[in-house]
Amino acid sequence: MKHLVLHVGAHKTGTTLVQKALQTNREAFAARGYDVLIRNEYENLTEGYHSRWRRQGGSLGNVTKAFEMVRDAATHDSLVISHEDLLASVHSFRTGPLYAPADNVLRIAHKVLEPERTTVLLYVRRQDRFVESSYLQTVRVGSTKSFAEFMKPVTTENLRWDSLVDKIKDSIPAGSEVRVNYFEGIKELRSRPFVREFFQQTGVGVDPKFAFNTEAVNRGYSDAALKLALVGNGELESEDRRKLRLFLDANFSNVTHPSPLLLTKEQREEMLSALAPSNKALHEMITSGLSKGAVDLEVNRGESPYLPSGK
Repeated sequence: MKHLVLHVGAHKTGTTLVQKALQTNREAFAARGYDVLIRNEYENLTEGYHSRWRRQGGSLGNVTKAFEMVRDAATHDSLVISHEDLLASVHSFRTGPLYAPADNVLRIAHKVLEPERTTVLLYVRRQDRFVESSYLQTVRVGSTKSFAEFMKPVTTENLRWDSLVDKIKDSIPAGSEVRVNYFEGIKELRSRPFVREFFQQTGVGVDPKFAFNTEAVNRGYSDAALKLALVGNGELESEDRRKLRLFLDANFSNVTHPSPLLLTKEQREEMLSALAPSNKALHEMITSGLSKGAVDLEVNRGESPYLPSGK
């Protein structure tokens, strides 16, 4: 393989928006010699091998098998994969560090696909908001846990983005590109420039075309939706839970209704204070990439936007 582009999330950082754009611009990527696999396509192609490992644990042989199936199905000599669960599940930080298996997954990908060049794209989100969004996602797909139950095993040490970035860098060949971005930049950029920045950082040279509503992608649950889902998930069968999810997405999103109040102000401050050294190290990693062409956003200037109030 000539060039491997891996967009590995993180979860709840605009991945659905990016994947819709990749899907819309598939022909433009193909014209430059790239296959494109977004999350659901990757899952279908790999026949559940990767997802079984991710959800049930067990042998990394399933990950190897998944990448072999990707390799054997390739129609071009370069590849873009966008999959926020590629390195681990959405709630990986409940049992250990964020995306703890990332190094093993990336080493397997490189062993199987043998790319001459690699680009890894990672978007991060402030940890307090990240854990809240991750919790709401687990409820959206069927969990009945309260937020307190969800957070009980979580430690701040498990939420270090800088450790994940170091792990990614250490597990891919020398000379590979690792692009780390603040998801919060979407507020300054807005949706379409956010996608253009992503496309720029792939290094493929595709200027995205937009044939979908970029302002209404993957809305979150409101407080009312959360309460209804927690009851419904415990009472309904699978198909009816799916119908409830679609109804809540359409009628009770956080665009039209108040968002849930999960972490208190004091809990946010405590979490961000404990993570301040880690987030300062992360900020140095991100700002050091400015000279390589990353967009000079307001969130990239000065101190880390992930520090607690007044620090």
